[in-house]
Amino acid sequence: MSPLCALWFESMARSKSSKKWLNEHFEDEFVKRSQAEGFRSRAVFKLTEIDEKDRLLRPGMTVIDLGAAPGGWSQVAAARVGAGGMVVALDVLPM
Repeated sequence: MSPLCALWFESMARSKSSKKWLNEHFEDEFVKRSQAEGFRSRAVFKLTEIDEKDRLLRPGMTVIDLGAAPGGWSQVAAARVGAGGMVVALDVLPM
């Protein structure tokens, strides 16, 4: 667990089940990999898998990402559509 995650984890009063979930979350290989690769969430690997299978995102496309927080899918979409495309990401939560 990263020092920042550990600080946040320890600073909040949590139930037993919340502590267990958070510990499992931060020990997850995809969470660690997403942090190491600079992605906002572990979900980027699922979108990448879907896109490689179904070829949804192509250069030059316009993509609207509704409910986009924390923004991992928007990161992948922006990389896939490239400079000629556009990604509009909306959410009530900050990204």
